[in-house]
Amino acid sequence: MTGAPARPVGQPVGAGTTMRFVLLAVLVLVTSGLMLLYMAFWWFSGAESYKCDLAAGVDAEHMSDLELLITRSSQWVAYRNCQLAHARPPSWWIPLLWLGILALVAVALFLWLPVWKARRGRVVELAEIDGSRAVRDDLAEVAARAGLERLPRVVVDPSVLSVGAVVFGRNRRPVLCLYGGLLALRARDPGAFKAVLLHEFAHIRNGDVTLTYATVALWRVFLFLVAPPYLVGIGMYLYLQNRSGGSLWAVPVRSVIQFLALVALMYLARSDVLRSREIHADRAAVRWGADFGGWHVTEAPAPGGALRRRLASFAVLWRSHPRWELRRGALTDSGPVYAVPALPMFLTGAATVLINSQLSLALRPYLELSAAPIAQAVALAAAGLVAGVVGVTLWRAVIHAVLTGRRPPSGLRAGLWLGAGMAVGTLLSGQGTIEQFFPSRNALLLLFLLGGPAFTWWTAQVARLWVTAWRGRTIRVALVVSLAAGGLALAQWFGWWYGSGAPLATGWWYEAEGMRQRLEQLYPGPAADHATMLSGIGVVFPLVLNTNALPLSAVAVAGLWLVPLAAWIPGRTAATPWTRTAAADIEGATEPPACRPPRLRGALLTGLSCGLAACAAVVTVLVLPGTGASGAATEGGSLPALLFLAWTYLALVAAAATAAAIVSVRARQYRLPVALIAAHTAALVGAAGVLVLLLSDGCVDGLRLLEPSSCAWQPARLTFWLDLHITLDFALMTVTVAAVAVAAAVSAVRRVPALRRRPRRAAGPGRDGPSAVRRGPLVALCVVALAASGAEAAYRQDRMPRKVTDYRAVQDEFRQVSPRAGTGAVTPSTRARQVDAWNEIGGKDLLDRFRRDRGRLLAIGRTFARGKEPPSYLFRLRPVCESIGRTAVDASRYFGFPEARGQLVWQRFVLDAANSTLDCRTAMDHLGAARYKQAGAAIGTTFQKAGTAYRSADAIDARTAEIRRAAGR
Repeated sequence: MTGAPARPVGQPVGAGTTMRFVLLAVLVLVTSGLMLLYMAFWWFSGAESYKCDLAAGVDAEHMSDLELLITRSSQWVAYRNCQLAHARPPSWWIPLLWLGILALVAVALFLWLPVWKARRGRVVELAEIDGSRAVRDDLAEVAARAGLERLPRVVVDPSVLSVGAVVFGRNRRPVLCLYGGLLALRARDPGAFKAVLLHEFAHIRNGDVTLTYATVALWRVFLFLVAPPYLVGIGMYLYLQNRSGGSLWAVPVRSVIQFLALVALMYLARSDVLRSREIHADRAAVRWGADFGGWHVTEAPAPGGALRRRLASFAVLWRSHPRWELRRGALTDSGPVYAVPALPMFLTGAATVLINSQLSLALRPYLELSAAPIAQAVALAAAGLVAGVVGVTLWRAVIHAVLTGRRPPSGLRAGLWLGAGMAVGTLLSGQGTIEQFFPSRNALLLLFLLGGPAFTWWTAQVARLWVTAWRGRTIRVALVVSLAAGGLALAQWFGWWYGSGAPLATGWWYEAEGMRQRLEQLYPGPAADHATMLSGIGVVFPLVLNTNALPLSAVAVAGLWLVPLAAWIPGRTAATPWTRTAAADIEGATEPPACRPPRLRGALLTGLSCGLAACAAVVTVLVLPGTGASGAATEGGSLPALLFLAWTYLALVAAAATAAAIVSVRARQYRLPVALIAAHTAALVGAAGVLVLLLSDGCVDGLRLLEPSSCAWQPARLTFWLDLHITLDFALMTVTVAAVAVAAAVSAVRRVPALRRRPRRAAGPGRDGPSAVRRGPLVALCVVALAASGAEAAYRQDRMPRKVTDYRAVQDEFRQVSPRAGTGAVTPSTRARQVDAWNEIGGKDLLDRFRRDRGRLLAIGRTFARGKEPPSYLFRLRPVCESIGRTAVDASRYFGFPEARGQLVWQRFVLDAANSTLDCRTAMDHLGAARYKQAGAAIGTTFQKAGTAYRSADAIDARTAEIRRAAGR
């Protein structure tokens, strides 16, 4: 080939479309897997799983999600057993096999599409019509200018008269198809001909071919292989529901709406990725000398009227190619190319929430109740996708703004769109709802409109800080580290929402009196003397409990302030800084000098002072007798230990919030990073003081925390007291939220014109970096904080609960701290269906088992009463009694009777059956010791209580018949 090669592209950060494609691919695969799982559920269980709700006493026609949640969870053991019996998921290999088949089909389609497009009869090889090789020589020249090592395969489609071309295939084996109209253009306008070729070669050079056709293959596989059977499955489910008399229509209807929304979401995301690729190909072509003014494109004039223009703009969102007006504008002004558009932010927010929710739902049937590691991994994956798409977009925008002298984006607008997408994704996925269309507490969805802007604001501030201060050879390390820190923090948010936020959205919350009783059980002590403090702890304690599922929270919050802090200790300027090559790639950009960040001494001193104040507050708590914090027994829990942790939490949060407020008021730029640094410096100093106090406990008279206490080096105190670690982690999370809230409030106030400060003179260009004396303390602070947070995360990860095996304990705890479900009126038909389901899935079987065992009991008694058998014959009662006992245990684990009067009879039945077994065991013990008189009395009691239980069983059948007659059955 001949011609000058294309100059290298100096982009410090990629275009970001690859991560958006990954997001789309993950969404397609996760959605397809979950849809298959639903179809398998519907196929194997039909409407049988609905009977578990009926047997539990659920009235879907009148119950709210809150009442439904309480009804299910208060009978969790029975409900779980019922689901395992009547709604067991398919074997784990079936979803994996299904995803494997989808992947194989997508790969096969991806490989087959270029073969189909290049088939004979539709296109011809260029060599067949280019005998003089003149066209091929032109192509070789243009390809060399684009920097391609070899010319791709070239075919011609003479039937298409438009002036254009298309590249298909894959990156390593691309095929360039020239339209007949383009070949005709070559003679009369060689410049336009080469411009079109450069655009297509830019797609090859940028690696667009594989991504484009992989996107097309995934989209078609989903649309034609996943969607039809899923819709058939929904129809089958609705049919079975209607045939069985079911009335839970919200879930299937929401499934249809969710499917339609997913199709629209995927199509918009696909079109957005393809449009972005076209813009970048245009810009690359112009860099290589394409004359975009010669492109022959006729476009319809813009429609008149505001409504028509809005409709036209909306229609453009669905096109895979951008408008020519936008394409021409992007060639002369690089601003729109590096902007932060609203649509990708919204789509990313919705897609990641759907991925997080659907992946969790797909894995839940195969995991234990508290599979925290899997939930953590899912949250990390979803947050990583957000950070990869949104973070890269913001970094690109900040780099462009700094290099062109424009105002860097704040990230707030992007965050609002991101949060709006998350809120919509939450509604589509049904998080916070069970059988309702909308959460009972819709206001909680506004938290996404706070969390999204907080993430993007922090990302934009950190990007600006590093872009203006760092002049090394590359900025990519800072980019990756900041995205990892932001993604890790966002994963904690996802983990909190899925674990606590979604249940709260149903309207549920802990019952205050029950939570206080729970605290008194876990932490025994003189509760009456600290009633006010216990009431406050009861409000916060449920939030603290959720941190058990967030073991990486310490590392997450550390990253939020250590990553920006590291920007104050940059290395020396490189011979060829990254800004030089980046400026060469952006029109109108210049290489700006490095700017020193604002002085950090005041923020660090403020944090240090507030941290020391927190230490003094903790010492005061131990000295004052009225606080009740001394004499704590950390093993097994005690009220003094709980009070000490509560006072420690308050001291740390108050000190950190004060530091953040002081620094935020003083700061003129980078308010959020500086507030986080000051707040966490105060928290770190305060926590260190608490740990020193704990390690030196007993060495100072009057400062005795533990009981017993001894002045000796005992580092084990830091490991066995899990509650201390949970409290510190929760305090750090609270400090982070408080610092963000304070910085946001101060920034909002500063926007009021009357309250704005006169700006100071801008900082001058930076020298090679801070002196070693100034750099040393910052490095030491970063190392200590990172080591402490890493050790804390490792400890929490090791102590994180892997699974829950005692479901009875979980159920009992829920009953204690949960409010009671309402007892509204139930229609006779619904009540009859509840009773029928209760009998069908286990109740009748339990009654029949007891009746059979009672019959065997009576048969043994009658045989012995004839006087022909020795006393040892009565030992035959033991297996029968044990069988009755097992029935009583199974009955206690089964649903309560779904009607008040019948439930009282059912409780008596379970109690009498259990007591008859206990009396029978006593009789067998007496019989074995030859105490025949006592044995006879105990056997008589056994028969009496078994008879009472038998009459209760008959009463339950009679009550069932009454309920059925009332419903006309």
